Amino acid sequence: MITGGSSGIGLAIAERFLNEGASKVVIVGRSYPRLLDAAKQLQHGAENTSISTEYKPNSNDGAQGQVTSVSEKISILVGDVSEIDSWSRTLEKELESIDILVNAAGISLSNLLPKIDPKDISRTLRTNLEGALLTSRAFLRASVRSRIKNRNKTDPESRIRSKCIINVSSLLSHKGGTGAVPYAASKAGLLGLTRSLTVEASETLRDVVIRSNVLVPGYIETPMIEDMAPTELERLKQSIPLKRFGSPQEIADAAVFLAENEYANNCVLNLDGGLSAV
Repeated sequence: MITGGSSGIGLAIAERFLNEGASKVVIVGRSYPRLLDAAKQLQHGAENTSISTEYKPNSNDGAQGQVTSVSEKISILVGDVSEIDSWSRTLEKELESIDILVNAAGISLSNLLPKIDPKDISRTLRTNLEGALLTSRAFLRASVRSRIKNRNKTDPESRIRSKCIINVSSLLSHKGGTGAVPYAASKAGLLGLTRSLTVEASETLRDVVIRSNVLVPGYIETPMIEDMAPTELERLKQSIPLKRFGSPQEIADAAVFLAENEYANNCVLNLDGGLSAV
């Protein structure tokens, strides 16, 4: 399951997981039309995946918590992670069959702190940090419930394969900037979430192994940077040691590594072209 899966880094990760052989991918987002468009992109980009001819839109499409299977391997879940209370039961139920949770949903509302509307501060924190906290909580609860349901179906002597949470933070979580204080604070919180959950899951979960890791992208070619002025984009590009922005596919490469490597736990991967060294 990938929150923020209808575009940018989230969509790239979903596509890469399908190409790596994932049996099911659920993308989560606020907009049903955007999710459906993303599902169509995924079915074009993934091998042996096509939109089901049996799928027909209905009047409930677009409602919070609405799950739609658009193909054998791709489902879409309409949900705003900043308002999980209204669809938490659907979220937990869907997560019972999920092995990897990617918290990629995020917003950036640029403004100087003295000028920013307090409502925008709250919205940023709810989406970027609280959303990841609540989806991670739902994932843990669903994983325990799934383990209890299936405990008589597995060999007790077999090694328990881990599940994995991948949080998508930002270079601004540990490098200062102007006009993004709430965003930076929310993304720094994801580092603390990752560290603490690594320890807590190990000490409190029985017969369930959940690893927590975090990606720390720099400036990536996604819709989030499209509103920047051309001169600002060029200035930023020249400040990066590699003299270019990253691609969403390069972030997806790292997500695959974190998902597959059973010893990757509390792993923090910088993917910023070297900008954090400047």
